[in-house]
Amino acid sequence: MLSRVFIVILILSSFDHSICLAQQAFELEALQSPNRYKSNIEGQLKIIETAVFSEEPSENKVLLENGYAKYEFKNPDAWPPDQIGTYRPVAVRVIFTKYPRDSAFWLTDYQWLLSKRLTALFELDSNLNSTAIEYSILLQTDCDNEFETMQLFHGIEVSYEPIKETIDVTEIDADLSNTQTKNPLAVRKVTQFMRRDRYTMDSAVFSVLDRNTQWNNAVVVLDWTGSMYGHGAEAILWQALNEEQNRIRHCVFFNDGDRTKTRKKTIGYTKGIYFSETASITDPIKMMRRVQHKGNGGDSPENDLEALIATINKLPESQDIILVADNASCIRDFVLLQCLNRPIHVVLCRTKNGINPQYINLAWKTGGSLHFNDIDVHDLSEKMKFGSLDINGTKYVHTLNDVLQPVDRSDHFFAHCDRYYTYPKRLNRSKRRKEPECYFQD
Repeated sequence: MLSRVFIVILILSSFDHSICLAQQAFELEALQSPNRYKSNIEGQLKIIETAVFSEEPSENKVLLENGYAKYEFKNPDAWPPDQIGTYRPVAVRVIFTKYPRDSAFWLTDYQWLLSKRLTALFELDSNLNSTAIEYSILLQTDCDNEFETMQLFHGIEVSYEPIKETIDVTEIDADLSNTQTKNPLAVRKVTQFMRRDRYTMDSAVFSVLDRNTQWNNAVVVLDWTGSMYGHGAEAILWQALNEEQNRIRHCVFFNDGDRTKTRKKTIGYTKGIYFSETASITDPIKMMRRVQHKGNGGDSPENDLEALIATINKLPESQDIILVADNASCIRDFVLLQCLNRPIHVVLCRTKNGINPQYINLAWKTGGSLHFNDIDVHDLSEKMKFGSLDINGTKYVHTLNDVLQPVDRSDHFFAHCDRYYTYPKRLNRSKRRKEPECYFQD
């Protein structure tokens, strides 16, 4: 059925990997010893001077703020960017002020601060430690005293370029003319939604639903943020084409807080969760647009677990709970895992760069399953009895932190998500909870 009805041709725009290498990858051990690293870093990085660095927002750039003489990031959630399709980092600038003029007279040692900022960056995302990224140091010079210096920006600028994905869904309409559907008008509305806005998709969701015929009386929980519209629409299209099977009874859409600003998002209370029955397929189709207009998620991490908990509370009679998730985004509220008391079937999209361990842990710890492309992984706990788990060629082991992580850290492309296994340190006391509240819906 998939080959006849849902023909999607995904063309990734090519890019040249043979760019000039700006410097060798940074040695993490050397970053812990600034004196040893000093001679190397001066030779590796280009140093640029400017009067004042502009903090004005610009396309395809992310600013990570440290603050004067500090190295921890004030806004770590700003990276990675939430982009439709994929992206690749191309340049990093570490931004200082040149005051005093001679770094030998700095109260905070220049080499030590530079090393600490780079260490913090690589802890945020280890993939940024790459020879394919051009690193440089920017020194601001328009400051004659410490007060003026403190008013200027101090931090890191990461520049990236999107790798746009294009799709061709023109063959879908032709296939539908040969397919018996209960509601062809609804099917056409979904395909028009997918085609008109040319959302990214790869048929993974459609394929997973098509082959897992054991799922019944199910609820599909959809990440409905900007990068996932096309993938989520695949689930709606599948339901529209298979209404008579009546396997999916409800759809739940979550957009990570409507238009809530990142700093105001509270774990467990981010909201932006909407429910729709599928008895009439027109209901979830209307809900697609409604939730889209409410907001596209903003920052990259999503409130997957809050949406799952709300689903379990509101629809306890559902037999199977299916999460259609953005593998490229972190789960911001993973600490709420203890609130889940049902198996979660995790369907992953955007898995080009490997599998995000957060979703493996979600499926494993809930006794659920993991699905992507043409792969289904069931009985994760049974497989873990042998001490490790192999998924798509990557070996995972149980760590002291009680999570599954890749044995080879070079395979861990999602290290920046690790910080969400615990409550964020920057939470105000009023927002911190020793025991999470497991009921978020009236």
